[in-house]
Amino acid sequence: MYATVRQIAGYIEELAPPELALPGDPVGLQIGDPHAGVKKVLIALGFDEKVLKEALDEEAALVVTHHPLLFEPLRRVDESEPRGALIAEALRHRLAVYSAHSNLDIAPRGVSYILAERLGLAKEGRRVLKVTGHEQLLKLVLYLPEGYEEKMLETLGDAGTGLEGRYSHCSFQVAGTGTFKPLEGSTPFIGTPGRLERVSEIRMEMILPASQRAAVIRALLEAHPYEEPAYDLYPLARQGEPRGLGLIGSLEIPQTLPEIAGRCRRELGAAMVRCWAPPGQKFSRVALCGGSGGSLIEDAVSGGAGIFIAGDFRFHDLEKAQAHGLGLIDAGHGETEELVIGHLAAHLRSSLHEAGLKTEVVEATPSPPRWLFM
Repeated sequence: MYATVRQIAGYIEELAPPELALPGDPVGLQIGDPHAGVKKVLIALGFDEKVLKEALDEEAALVVTHHPLLFEPLRRVDESEPRGALIAEALRHRLAVYSAHSNLDIAPRGVSYILAERLGLAKEGRRVLKVTGHEQLLKLVLYLPEGYEEKMLETLGDAGTGLEGRYSHCSFQVAGTGTFKPLEGSTPFIGTPGRLERVSEIRMEMILPASQRAAVIRALLEAHPYEEPAYDLYPLARQGEPRGLGLIGSLEIPQTLPEIAGRCRRELGAAMVRCWAPPGQKFSRVALCGGSGGSLIEDAVSGGAGIFIAGDFRFHDLEKAQAHGLGLIDAGHGETEELVIGHLAAHLRSSLHEAGLKTEVVEATPSPPRWLFM
């Protein structure tokens, strides 16, 4: 059995919830039928003529991109124009296009996370560079028969519920009595159809991030012994972890500008990096962001970074950074984002496998550098 476009979108949104996206960012399904079956899905950084041809050659029914195809309002589809011709060709071949953009940038295991892993930022002490919001928290309350609470606690904790700072599997439990009458056609785990039952039960409460909701409920339903588990989810006013653009953290060993720039070239496959930093320094505090970074220079400065790695720095961005003594490494817009393609593909393969779905996931051939260096 193959997954539908909507099912695949759901798995992507577990990694990159749409509510994380910046205002006005058009994330989600951009072209296609959400109910269509998908034998093969192609993951790419963006959607252009090259990716369209690769999708058709692969017989893919869905292309998942980071950069949205339809970023600005579409007023017409004119096939004499490049974008109109591209959209029309996708529609003719019933090719769906889905985009995860700033939500994948902001996701806690999204673009900046992968970039930080590859460039060697220590996990301890990492924080969001520019906070755009906070994770919504939910309280899960469920009821289950006595004797099943330990198994359920382990299952839900492993699924991401009950995490409080440096503690996991946190819960509150209290014993009580549950009542129910199994109706005709039911197959109760406890009790007899037609007879009112009273059962010693445990009420369990745990807190979870809203982004884990679907995965946690799946785990709950699989582990709960009742035919019709009773549970509730309550939104909390309390804020969860900060979410936002970029990350700031520390290198395990301070490095010089040539050392950091060299690692960027090796790890990101950048043909060239542009860089500036005060001479003769070693850097330990590093800010980074996938894609364009010019708007975050002051956040890097206020966070105490000595050097900032991103893409698309302009002349005036360099002037501002130099005034603050902040080093810059422009490793390229696409180069600082390309790493997330393999990460997203691996996430989808794992989710589809766990669900017993046969949809195949392939990665698009990386695009060559946009600029020619002479």
